[in-house]
Amino acid sequence: MRYPKLEANFKVKPPMHMKIGELAERTGIPASTIRYYEKEGLLPKVQRGANGYRVYQANALERLDLIQLGQKLGFSLDTIRSVAALHGAALKDALIEQLDARLHEIDRLRAILDEQRGAVAGARESVLASLADGECRVPAAWATDECFKRV
Repeated sequence: MRYPKLEANFKVKPPMHMKIGELAERTGIPASTIRYYEKEGLLPKVQRGANGYRVYQANALERLDLIQLGQKLGFSLDTIRSVAALHGAALKDALIEQLDARLHEIDRLRAILDEQRGAVAGARESVLASLADGECRVPAAWATDECFKRV
């Protein structure tokens, strides 16, 4: 006898209230870091239960995801704080604005690094050519005794 194949799709909802240890476990962020974020205003002030423990709402998971993403993308905590404090359309607009600004900054840094890389590669070729000719024609700031003590 054949039985029909059953499929089960379960979505695990986060609990409505979590202690800091559970929040830390779910996010992979140490409890001390969560406390720091709270102190710095990145997380809203948390309520405390009758026992004095911090009790976080489910939206703390989303906020911590936003903080982690912001840090991975190179945003400062001040920038993350200012964006995270917004809601609705203002949040979306600020997020796009900050992402555009970060892209511009990355492009600027890339141009600087490309220029420096070119200069270093050129200096390397000059030093190699000079050494191949048996000369020590490198800037004095680079040279030490007897042209790198000719190895």
